[in-house]
Amino acid sequence: MDIEIINASRIFLRECKFAVFAQNLKTKIRIVLKGDYFMDMYYNKTLGKYAYTLVKENRRIIGWDNAPHHKGLDNFPHHFHTADNQTIPSKLIGNPEVDVYIVIEAVNKFFVSSQRTKRRQQRKTSSTWHR
Repeated sequence: MDIEIINASRIFLRECKFAVFAQNLKTKIRIVLKGDYFMDMYYNKTLGKYAYTLVKENRRIIGWDNAPHHKGLDNFPHHFHTADNQTIPSKLIGNPEVDVYIVIEAVNKFFVSSQRTKRRQQRKTSSTWHR
């Protein structure tokens, strides 16, 4: 495993508010997050390939990669798969020790947004009158 992804995973563990622990799965690093989520981090320096995927219940929630299958996007081949299944250009550049900060920011925002949504739903449920 390339040292760059190991260093990036250490940064992720330190900086992501929702990270719990990391597992080395030989070809990728899996970071277990709160709420039954995990972040898979893959990087192969020799091939120049990377992927960062936030997963829950075996389903991609959001993710970044540089697989060359979205040629019409700005910043090709770097792209981002949004939570609503859109594929848009990514700000990642293929350097894990730099890119990880963009990933952390997005994951932290995702969790904060999810927590707000849950609180709103709980308030609506608890304020509903039942006869």
